[in-house]
Amino acid sequence: MQRRHALIATLASGFAPLTSLMPLARAATQGAPSVRPRPAAGPASGASASASASGTGTGASASASIGTSSAAASGAGASAAGGASGYRELTWRHLVPMGWDPMKKFRGMNLDRLGDANPRIIELMDEMRAEFDNAPLVETLDGDAVKLPGYVVPLQSDKEGLREFLLVPYFGACIHTPPPPANQIVHVRLARPAQNVRAMDTVWTSGVMRLERVATEMGMSGYRLDAAQVAPYREGRR
Repeated sequence: MQRRHALIATLASGFAPLTSLMPLARAATQGAPSVRPRPAAGPASGASASASASGTGTGASASASIGTSSAAASGAGASAAGGASGYRELTWRHLVPMGWDPMKKFRGMNLDRLGDANPRIIELMDEMRAEFDNAPLVETLDGDAVKLPGYVVPLQSDKEGLREFLLVPYFGACIHTPPPPANQIVHVRLARPAQNVRAMDTVWTSGVMRLERVATEMGMSGYRLDAAQVAPYREGRR
């Protein structure tokens, strides 16, 4: 991918989890009904934020994010759903400190006027990656027993199954698209190896949340989840 296009795509996908889109990819194969994305109420989507930076839309809304809710849309506390199991249900919005705007320094830039070989493009890519990798975390989540849905990016597995993976909020993150901000990547370490879990499967994970920034070959994670369990994601079912 050309540098300029890669930069625009990354900026567009950076806030994809905050667009309140319903899950699309792989949903049908996992028993959930196919649904169409709904526009977000509140903050602008990654696509529109990128459009203001580059002057063009990028179609980032095609990246489906999961686990959004009315609680997320209002920025309120986590849902009480799942309380019976002892885990507080989170959405991806809860992992982002209120008021943090990774797009701030990139707004107003007309990236379409910069050629792919322009040194400024390379500088902007480095600045964007540093901004995302050093994204602030929500310190009050440290030590909480939580439940969070997301897509699987495998890290470590053996003959017994998957032992570690990254949990990401939208399809293709860290694999087909550049990594999202560190506060939108969770490093999951399973209590027991999980079998029949593949890349980009949608799952619920539950465990104890920790603040730990770890650089992996697939992206920088800001949180660690010591997971008690992982289960297939079902829309409307928890």
